[in-house]
Amino acid sequence: MSTHQPASLDAERYLLGVLLRDGLPFPITEVTPLDFFSPTHSDIASAIVSLTEQEKQIDELTVSEVLKVWGTPIEYHVLDGLIKDVGFSPLNRSWLVMIRRDAHLRRILAITSRATEALQSPDPDPKAIIGFVADSMKELSADLKTAKATGPQKMELESLQSFDRENDPDCVLGNRWLCKGGSLLIVGQSGTGKSSLMMQAAVHWAIGRDFFGIDSKGKRPLRIAIVQSENDKGDISEAFQDVSFGASLNPTERQLLFENLAIYRDTTSVGKAFPRMLKDLITAHRADIVFIDPLLSFAGINVSDQEQVTHFLRHDLAPILLETGAILIAMHHTGKPMKASDKEGQTIADLAYAGFGSSEFTNYFRESAFLFRVAGETPVYRFGLTKRRGRSNLKNPDGNFAPEILIRHAREKGAIRWEYASPSDLPQPDTDSSPAKGSPRRFNRD
Repeated sequence: MSTHQPASLDAERYLLGVLLRDGLPFPITEVTPLDFFSPTHSDIASAIVSLTEQEKQIDELTVSEVLKVWGTPIEYHVLDGLIKDVGFSPLNRSWLVMIRRDAHLRRILAITSRATEALQSPDPDPKAIIGFVADSMKELSADLKTAKATGPQKMELESLQSFDRENDPDCVLGNRWLCKGGSLLIVGQSGTGKSSLMMQAAVHWAIGRDFFGIDSKGKRPLRIAIVQSENDKGDISEAFQDVSFGASLNPTERQLLFENLAIYRDTTSVGKAFPRMLKDLITAHRADIVFIDPLLSFAGINVSDQEQVTHFLRHDLAPILLETGAILIAMHHTGKPMKASDKEGQTIADLAYAGFGSSEFTNYFRESAFLFRVAGETPVYRFGLTKRRGRSNLKNPDGNFAPEILIRHAREKGAIRWEYASPSDLPQPDTDSSPAKGSPRRFNRD
C-alpha cells in the first residue's frame, strides 16, 4: 500500500499567509489546526485560534509571541515567509475545502492501514476487523456531515424529555460517571503509587472487571492505551506482572488483556507535539480510555498560568476527546508535600484542588480524584472522588457505595498492587485513661 499522505501544503501556507497579512480570525467552523498536515502550520494555526478567541490583534508579531510562549521552534521569519508567499491573493474558500478534504482522506488512510495491519497478523479476527472499520467509518461519516459546527447548538426539549438516561449509548464507566469524551484527574503526591494504581485500573477494565467497584457499562472489556514518561521497562514490568498475578486471570481474560491494553513510554511528545501524538495513538488503538502519566510531563506549559492551562485543556485536548470519543485519565502531582495534619479535616471538595498548578486543571476535568496517605506506619491511603462520585459505583469492602475508600499497598511483601485496607491497618487510638500532666485531654469533659 502506498504511504503517500494526502496534503495540500500550498493551501495551508496561503490560508495562514492571508490570515496573518490581513489580521483575519481563524475560520474554526470550517477547519481546525488538527486538519493541517504540516506540524509547523498546525502550531501557527493554533496560535491564531488562541488570539482569535482572546479577541487580540493577529499579525506575525503577536503570533510569534504566542509560539515563543508555547516553546515551539518556529521563528519570526517563517511567518514573514508565509505572508510573502501569498502575495496579494485574497482569501480563497476553496483552500479550506482542500485542507479539510485531505484531513479526512488521511483519516481514511489511517483506518485502512490499521485494518491491513490487522489482516496481516498471525491470527486475524474478521469480526474484530470489520467492527473496527465499520465504527471508524461511521464516526468519520458523521464528522463529514456535521463539519465543525461551533457556537451555540440548540438542544431540542422533546429530545431531552425522551432521552433514555438508563441506556445512554455514550456511557463507558459507572452510571454515566464517565462518558465518551470525558476526563478524570487523579491527584496524589510523588511516590504514593499512582502509576501502579493506574496499571491496576487499566488491567481490570481491559478484561471487563471492576476497579474497586467502578466498572464499565455492561462489564464490557475496554480498549486502553497508557502513555507514561517516568518509568522504565523494569518499573512497568513489575507493576504489570504483580497486578496481573493478583487478578488471577483465566486464559480468556489473559487473551483479552493482551488484545486490549497497549503501553508506551514517550519522553519527547511535549507541548504542541502532545495533542498530535495523543490523537494518533487513540485512533490507532481505537482506545476507549487513554491514561497519561503524569500530565505535567507532556503539557509543556507554565501550569500555574491559567490562560496557558485553559488553552492546553480546552483547545488542544478537548477537541480530540470529543472527536474520538476517548476518555482521558491523567495522573497529576500535588505541589509541595502536604503534612498529615494539613490533610486531616479537609473535605473531599478541598482535596480536589490539591493538584499542582492552576485550579483550571480541576475545573476542566469531568471528575477529580485524590490519593493521600493516612497517618501511620502502614501504607494506607484515602482514595476518593470529588464531583460525580454518586455515579461511579465506587465501593467499600462490604460492597456498598462510598465516596471515598481506604486502600493500601499489597500485604504480600514486594508485590506492587493495591487492595482494600482493613481496620487493623489503621493506627489504633490511645486507650490510656490517665493522660500525662499538661495533656489537653486532661481537661476534656463529656
